[in-house]
Amino acid sequence: MTGNAPAALPGWYPVPGGGNRFWNGREWTPDVIGAPDAKAEFAALAPDLPAPRTVVLAPRPQVPLYPPPQAHASVVPRTPSAGWYPGPAGMMQWWDGQMWGPYAPQAARPAKEIGIAYLFFFLLGGVAAHRFYLGRTGSAVLLLCLWMGGWLLSPILIGIPLVIAGGIWLLVDLFLLPSMVREANTLRMNVPSASPRP
Repeated sequence: MTGNAPAALPGWYPVPGGGNRFWNGREWTPDVIGAPDAKAEFAALAPDLPAPRTVVLAPRPQVPLYPPPQAHASVVPRTPSAGWYPGPAGMMQWWDGQMWGPYAPQAARPAKEIGIAYLFFFLLGGVAAHRFYLGRTGSAVLLLCLWMGGWLLSPILIGIPLVIAGGIWLLVDLFLLPSMVREANTLRMNVPSASPRP
């Protein structure tokens, strides 16, 4: 943009070669519609494409694929202003006042899932697979040595207390597993945890 010209409002704007590209108010998105051919669509995605003018020039009104978002019930029904609204799939999508635009960026899934952690716990809890899965390698090795060493030494009765201690540890893990999964995901996002555990 040049000089002190005001920023163009979010919406679909015509681009060189034909068609329209979505401007989100700060930059162009990769969404292009109505290009006459593949060459024109490729040209519309040029990274140095200048910002649109403040006047929106729509070639023709388009009917949204599904009804526009509803305004508040306390006011007279009208088409709501531009903004992010939930779409039919439950995902947020841009509404520019006349038609639907691109979807909002989706957050990445958490690295660790509680269902998988419990699956490891119930199938391979004795070898501390759930703790290895959550990145708690030190305590996982300690639990593995305690549990397996206890069973190996149980014929000479020395291992029975070790097996009991390992069983208590596994019982405690059964209830602590949700918080351990949350902490593993928090650490992955580089947010300091309130109470780090080994």
